Amino acid sequence: MPKLYVVATPIGNLNDLTPRMHQALEDADLIAAEDTRVTMKLLNQFDIRKPMTSCHRHNEEDKAPQIVDRMTAEDLTVALTCDAGTPGISDPGHLLVRACWEAGIPVEPVCGPSAVATALSVSGFDAREFAFFGFLPREKKALVEKLNAIRRTGIPIVVLYESPHRIVELVAAIVELWPGCLLCVCSDLSKRFERIYRGEAAQVLDQFRNNPGVEKGEYCLVADLSVLPPLEPQQQRPAVQAWMLSKMVDGASLSQAAQAAQAAGYTRNEVYRSKLKISNMFEDE
Repeated sequence: MPKLYVVATPIGNLNDLTPRMHQALEDADLIAAEDTRVTMKLLNQFDIRKPMTSCHRHNEEDKAPQIVDRMTAEDLTVALTCDAGTPGISDPGHLLVRACWEAGIPVEPVCGPSAVATALSVSGFDAREFAFFGFLPREKKALVEKLNAIRRTGIPIVVLYESPHRIVELVAAIVELWPGCLLCVCSDLSKRFERIYRGEAAQVLDQFRNNPGVEKGEYCLVADLSVLPPLEPQQQRPAVQAWMLSKMVDGASLSQAAQAAQAAGYTRNEVYRSKLKISNMFEDE
């Protein structure tokens, strides 16, 4: 009977491969890898020889049913891997897992490393309740909107991923929008040049700005928002349309009022709807 192993792989140090992960890779007839070149390095390290097929973000929608059809027709055991960590956690894989469930193929997790759990474990923050948001939007307005929305959830601990080229921009936005929060920012976890920065957000930002090598490695960021003062209840805040009109009374244009509303934490959708309503009001006059 066909089977799918969802195999976590080391996030850096290849010696973190467990005997059970090794056995799952050995037992597989085929390995569905996010990047076959990356997985090949792991297999070579442990002298494992297996056929592979790519299953990544850009081809998974088409590839998943093809792999399932092949598993059923040839009675294959497939091991699903991503480049590092656990498949499906900000990595491809969930479409193949879903397709297997829908086809009645057993799915077996082979647990192992995750940057989320690893970063939380060294943060020293109370992680009995946390949320993982993965990669945030790249565009500044969307990033501000997302950070404000996260803050309004009231979740005490937040875990994020970020690329080395945008980590400084992200931490700067956090300093601006979550002033006083504590950060634990991990780079290249379990690798030779692993780095962990911990302290108030502004202190971490200073360390980044003074580090010429900051744009190297992948980052996992843990933010402790429990140290921040509680937000005022959102219902006490003026409705966005009234807020924007007050800015226009003070001399702002409609576009300027809309931009200011987003910066103040109103969502993009509610600002857009209010902008249309205000525009229609003036047209009716």
